Amino acid sequence: MTNKALAEFLAHSVELESEARERYTELADAMTGHHNREVANFFQRMAGEAQQHLAEVDELAQGIVLPQLKVWEFNWPEAEPPETASYEAMHYRMSLREAMTLALANERAAESYYRGFAASSDDSETARIAGLFADEESSHAAELELLLSRLPQGAAPTREEDDEPHMPE
Repeated sequence: MTNKALAEFLAHSVELESEARERYTELADAMTGHHNREVANFFQRMAGEAQQHLAEVDELAQGIVLPQLKVWEFNWPEAEPPETASYEAMHYRMSLREAMTLALANERAAESYYRGFAASSDDSETARIAGLFADEESSHAAELELLLSRLPQGAAPTREEDDEPHMPE
């Protein structure tokens, strides 16, 4: 017997973690291209964490046929999955503190999403697993808060550009 609620939850989780991994990888690559190695390394670490979550979801989904949802069928609180870093928040001169603050917001958004899924599910197994995922996101947020507290307080780099913007027509 297939648990439809659990299968749909896991399909959402696969998409959430896949998008987070992909975005963090893109950001790491961009930061590497701009020689912002410290931030690039941090984003690569976050991509690795998303990959680990994805592996955990894949393991839970063994033997379950996940629905093949179309992009518009995902139920996200915003336009993109909760743990996907916003392009608008990015800047090639961003500091490690700014990168960690962005990742912390993503972890909290994912925790909130999973808690909401747990609270709204009529299926006890889905609610239990969503709660576990929320707890894991909460622990990652706590780790980031600790790392942030250990960073020296300093002036953040300006977001001023060296070059005039080039807007293709």
